[in-house]
Amino acid sequence: MMNSTATIRAPLRVSKRLIACVLSLSALTGCDQQEGMESAAPVPAVKTVEMKPQDAAQERSLSGMLVVAEETKLSFAVSGKLIDVPLREGSEFKSGQEIARLDPADFERELAGQQSRLQSSTIQLKDAEDTFRRQATLAANGTVSKAALSRAEAAFATARAERQVAEVAVATAQENLRRTTLVAPRDGIVTKLMAKRFEEIAAGQPVYEVGRQDAMEVVVLVPEQFVPGLQYGNPITATITGLQDAIVKGRIVEIGATAEAGNAFKVRARLDDPTPGARSGMSATVTLPISSVKYDRPVFSVPLSAIRFDTTETGPVVGQRATLFVFDEAKQSVARRDVPVLGMAGNRVFVTDGLEPGDRIVTAGVAFLRDGQKARLWSAPE
Repeated sequence: MMNSTATIRAPLRVSKRLIACVLSLSALTGCDQQEGMESAAPVPAVKTVEMKPQDAAQERSLSGMLVVAEETKLSFAVSGKLIDVPLREGSEFKSGQEIARLDPADFERELAGQQSRLQSSTIQLKDAEDTFRRQATLAANGTVSKAALSRAEAAFATARAERQVAEVAVATAQENLRRTTLVAPRDGIVTKLMAKRFEEIAAGQPVYEVGRQDAMEVVVLVPEQFVPGLQYGNPITATITGLQDAIVKGRIVEIGATAEAGNAFKVRARLDDPTPGARSGMSATVTLPISSVKYDRPVFSVPLSAIRFDTTETGPVVGQRATLFVFDEAKQSVARRDVPVLGMAGNRVFVTDGLEPGDRIVTAGVAFLRDGQKARLWSAPE
């Protein structure tokens, strides 16, 4: 029995050794395969462009928007209920045209009351004047005392003052009634309707936002680095996208005194000629000559395709930072760079800091890259 038992156990010990060896060989084979797969992973080829500083004397092209010239808000000088608002956004009007009315009922009653007071004060003035003249005649004959004459004279002066006050009140009531009709001060176009019919509005509350129909302006946000090179009267060129890229010339008429979003300053330029079909709100590419700017750091123009959008789907924002990848030829890898956005024009973005002249930035496929990733320079197939 003991021999048979030993005979059975011996094969079991051999089987365990075999299993351990097989498992070890399998693990080693798996590691070799994994290492082989990793070493065989393709290194991406990247297209690049060399960065060169922008010449300070170059023009800058930035995105802008058309607006009507001399925008202003029109309002009533008196309060009341708005009963007529005939114009709508885009409506044109002529100088002197009635463009809105308030309910005149209260103003008509006020005028009637003041006219009645004026009539009463006129009668009182006539009576006081007659009494004074009569007392003056009697005083000359010694029939009445000087005190009586003084009282009559004072009553006459008071009645005359009350008549003058009544005249002013009537004139004011007439003017207020006239002001219930809003009259256009010049030819123009409505850019925004700001009140509704039957609305109670206060004096000075805007009813319309209007502008000149015969003159257009373009508004553009200019990065702070470019503002010192701008001057009033500098020529500009606007390419209007919605009008088949019509090109219109103009001149700068306003440079903002305070920064808007992203440390950019609002600049307005008056277009030289009215462009048929041009409307407020149309987009335009504005080219500005900036010939006298002195930069304390290089400015680079990069293609939009070189920017990775990690946190936004709307594109780079002036004043914020954009992500680029720089190809390191020595290390055969790419490095991530976050650079400030100075401005945009079409498919070009102006950036500064984080780049050096001669850097080669990746211009395609940046969404699939990571910092430090191995890469090789793309070359066209022969």
